[in-house]
Formats: sequence, structure tokens, C-alpha cells
Amino acid sequence: MAIEKMTMVSLVASQKDKRKILEKLILSERIHLDTTHDDLDNFITHEYESKISHIMEDYTLEETDELDIDNMSYTLERIASSLNISLEIDRNDNSYTLATANDELNKFILETEENIEKLRELENSHIELRYLENIVHSVKQKNIKFKMLTQLNNFGFQVGLLAHENTMQIRKNYENISAIVVKVGEVPDIKEDIYLVIYPNHLKQETKNILASVNWQKIRIPDEFLGDITQIEKHLHDKIEVYNKEIERLNTLVYKDINNKRQLLNRIYTRVQLEREILKLSNQVYHGNNVFVVRSWVPQKDVADLEKQISDITNKYVISNKPIEKTDEPPTILNNNKLFAPFEMIVKMYGLPSYHEIDPTPFLALSICLIFGIMFGDIGQGFLYFVAGSIVAKKNATAGGLLKRLAICSMLFGFFYGSLFGLEQHQLPWLPSILGGSPLDTDNIIPILVASVVVGVILLTLSYTVGIINSLRRSDIEHGIFGSHGVFGYIFYISLILLIASITGVIGISPIVFEISIIVALIVMVFKEPLTHLIENTRPLIKGDKGTYFVENGFEGLETVLSGLSNAISFIRVGAFALNHAGLFLAFLIMSEMTDNIILKIFILVLGNILILTLEGLVVFVQCLRLEYYEMFNKYFMGGGYAYNPIILGKEQEII
Repeated sequence: MAIEKMTMVSLVASQKDKRKILEKLILSERIHLDTTHDDLDNFITHEYESKISHIMEDYTLEETDELDIDNMSYTLERIASSLNISLEIDRNDNSYTLATANDELNKFILETEENIEKLRELENSHIELRYLENIVHSVKQKNIKFKMLTQLNNFGFQVGLLAHENTMQIRKNYENISAIVVKVGEVPDIKEDIYLVIYPNHLKQETKNILASVNWQKIRIPDEFLGDITQIEKHLHDKIEVYNKEIERLNTLVYKDINNKRQLLNRIYTRVQLEREILKLSNQVYHGNNVFVVRSWVPQKDVADLEKQISDITNKYVISNKPIEKTDEPPTILNNNKLFAPFEMIVKMYGLPSYHEIDPTPFLALSICLIFGIMFGDIGQGFLYFVAGSIVAKKNATAGGLLKRLAICSMLFGFFYGSLFGLEQHQLPWLPSILGGSPLDTDNIIPILVASVVVGVILLTLSYTVGIINSLRRSDIEHGIFGSHGVFGYIFYISLILLIASITGVIGISPIVFEISIIVALIVMVFKEPLTHLIENTRPLIKGDKGTYFVENGFEGLETVLSGLSNAISFIRVGAFALNHAGLFLAFLIMSEMTDNIILKIFILVLGNILILTLEGLVVFVQCLRLEYYEMFNKYFMGGGYAYNPIILGKEQEII
């Protein structure tokens, strides 16, 4: 079965062993916590507390201070960030306590943090000096003597950067600026100009306001660099060299044995995260007088192993496995084989099946591949899709796997049609073709359209069947038997198909037989509620106002008629797209034959294939989704399930 079997596990154990047990449960990464505790008072008091005979021994609970965890976590992230280390969960070693982890963290800080801080300060200063050096190179030819500018009594100056788009704004306002604005260089890498602004001291504030309005970036020039340009350049170079040597020395100290440091920080991080999860889980479980209870959903295949792990810690526990009833709502784990697994993505886009539903993935996988192959059958184009899928799979295995499977079906139907990059058997005589001739041949058009309707009838029959089974699993007789998607809903649909076949002479049965069947099915669907209550021996047969009931169900019957007609003809689009696929390339082929230039011919054919692969391929896939979602899923797929979300270190959990 494609939906994993689940079990509700209730674990009752002594408070004395709570920390060790919660830690083991978290590390198992198998428990999907259930936080409903409404029925546990009686459950614990009368059934299980008495079974744990050793819980009355004296013990002291070791509680973790959440503040300590937050402080350690903050310190860890700060240290890791300064070392450019991405913290990860270390699943290999969880043998030491939080206290030991805290001691190791403090020791690590004492040994390395001072050097790290010095290194970061030097790196920031080094960046500023290199930036200043770049500016000095830009203004070197101007031979500006900053020292002399600082000695002006009645004038001040600024050096700064202006983006190119703000330069025009300055130029437009030259007449309003009581200052000298001179471009002295540029920084090409960031597309900004370097300007020197000299202003009277009494207009200092006015000048600052004007410069601020154009996003002026002032460059601070330290006093030690106030001299002629040659002196500044030499001084900068010497200081940068000193910084380089000191940075190299500190890098050697800080990043020495970086792999060992990374492992240590990851071990501490793992312990901190584990303690955080223990504290969170401890607040969510039920606490009795001397025991605690953890209720969780666990995959059935993992229950025995989980119990063994608990037994290795203590014998003061009781585990019960509650049988799953129809009213229970376990989480859903889709567990399809490799062939169908990529199609789970399409199912989840619509909704996750509930635990008691039949997983639609295998049926969807087979049907969507069939439909896509019929509508987009081509050996060459399918092969290109397969190559694209193989490339995509390196980044996204699910999307790549889906594309490769659709591509294989496209190639298979390409052999059926005899189509290679749109060219058919009459252009390439050596090309195999089961159909014999182009899909657009007069003899093939009607059979293709009829075959698409037959495929639709088969797929919808299977859809109705799965839907009926799902409804009967829920003991929903009203919808499973008498509903529009139940037994009588299918009788109505198939009778409508056979009526059309009878009228057109495809079958030799009188149309009256199917007309009667349609009328009976409609009447039964209108009276579905009283018929269900009659079978279930429930009274009254119709709840609420009878007039309202018949009006609503009358309209529902009309909707069923319209839906049945839509279902009957909807799959014609499958055959129509198969013909459209051949017709679209034929248009490009005709255009290529209108020119004698071989290069132009090839260009037109290549362009045609590109458009078919991109635009038509996308449209065909969308049509596949439409047929799945709106024609088939609504017959059998309810959805409404929720995902299995076990507690996993380093992963955000959803609380249900």
C-alpha cells in the first residue's frame, strides 16, 4: 500500500527517567507528537501508574534553564558567523551533557575569541584603507594637497562620492550652490564619481543640506593622510602591508585546525538544539503525579525498534499501541516505489490524501503519462525532454524524474505515430510507425478522436471505482452508493455514453434502455438522503425542510447532467491535441518548403521544434493537470490529510 501504516503509541514512564527518554525519542526522529490529552487523566490514574512500581523512589528532576540555552545558542551563532562556519547537526556524538558543552564553549571562547575580534577589526580597517587607496589613485593626477586645504581659515572642504544619476542633479543646481564643486576622479567598479567640494564656513550647513539631498557619501580622510598625494600613496601602501602581515598571522591562529573547530562547534550546537527540543517536548507531554505520557504517531514498522531503545534506558515504562479506528486521523506518509514517487509532487499540489484514502499517486502516474504521450508523441522531442530531465534531476530529483518519465511516454507514442522532430514516415521512410501514416491523414483523424474518448471512459471508470471504494471505507453510503460520484453516479455517466453510442449506431441496443437507466439514476441521486436513512434505519428520512431539500437536489441533478455531458466529451481534447501536435509542425514544414535556402529551411524547422517543445509542451502538461484535477480527482480524491512531521533536530516543527 502506498500510504505508510501508522500506529498511535502511548508511552508512560517514570518522571525520573523523563530527560533520558525524551532525548532518545527525539534522536529516533520517528515520533509525530500528538498533543491531545483530554482522555489521559483516567488513562494514567487507573491503568498505568500502578504498573510502574519503582516510581515512588526519591529522585530529583534535572531541569534545563531556557535562558542558558538561549545564551549558548546566541554565542554559538556569533562565533560560527565570525569563523564563516555553517552550524550543522552532528548525529554521531551526543554523549556529553549541556554542562560539558558549556564548558567546552567557554574554553573555546577564551582561546580564540580575542584573536577573532582582532582579525575582524583589522579586516574592516584593511577594507577601508584599500578603498581609500583606490580613491587616492583616482585623484593622483590632480595633485591635491589636503594639508593645505585644512589650513584655510574661512573655507571648509569635503571629499565624497556621487552616483552618476545624482551628478546631473548637481549640475542643474550649480547656480543655487554657494560652493566650488569639482570632479576629481571616479570609481568605475561602482559607477560613482569623486568630487571635491569647497564652501565658505558660514554656508557650511546649507552646503551639507544640499549634498544630503543628492545622497552624498562623504569620504573621511584620517589626519595621518593629510599631505601631498605622493606621501599619502606611500603611507597607505606601507600601512596596508603592515595590515596584510598581521591579518595573515591572525588567520593562521584563527583558522588553524578549522575542521576540528567546526566539529567541536557542531557538537556543542547539537547538544544545545537537543536540550531545546527536550525542553519543548517536556512542555508538550502530559504529566501525572509521578509519571509522564508521550502520545505520538509512529510508523508501524518502527514501533518495535523504538520500544527496544526505551528498554535500553529503563524498565519503568509501559507502551501501548492503540488500534487505528475509522474516526482516527493519523498523519500521512506517501511511500511509493521509485517509478511512481516523482508524481507525489502533483498529488501534493492538489492536496495530501487522508490516511484512510487510497493513495492516488500510482493511478495518477499511469494516467498522466498515458495522456501526455497521446497528446505529445514524438521520438526526438521526447528524447530532448529526457535529456532536460536528466539535467534538472541533478538539482531537483523530483522534477527531473517527473520530466524523464513523461519523456519516455512521449518517445513510445512517437514510435506509435512514426514521428521524429515532427517529421513523419512519408518524409523519413525508414522511420517505424504503428499507426501507419500521419495522424492528420483522413483515415486516422476519426479513429484518434474515438480512441481518446475510449481512453477517457476507461480512466473515468477507474476514477469512479476508486471513489466508491474510498466512500465505502468511510461507511459513507450516501455518497458511495447514491451520490453523483457513487455507484448511481457512474450508472448515469456510462448510460449517457452508451446512449450516444446507441444513437450514432456504434452499438445495436435501443436508446430507450439507456434513457430509462439515466432517468432511474437521476431519481435515485435526488432521493439519496432518504434512501441512505432508510438503509441505516435513521429517522426522519429527510432532515430539515423537505421543499428546500428537493430544490437543492433538483439543481444538483441538473449539475450532474451537465457534468456528465462534460465528462463524455472532455477527453476528446486528448485526441485533438494529438492532431494539433502534428498540425503545428506541419505549418512550419510548409513554411520551410516555401524557400530554397537550405540554411533558412533548417532554421524554420529548428524554430518550429523549439516552439513546440516550450509553448506546446507547457500547454499539453497544463491540459494533463486539468484532466487529472477536474475530471478525475473530483470523482475519487477527497484530500484533507496532513503530513507526517516527526521531531527532527534542526528542523522547525508544526504543532498540531
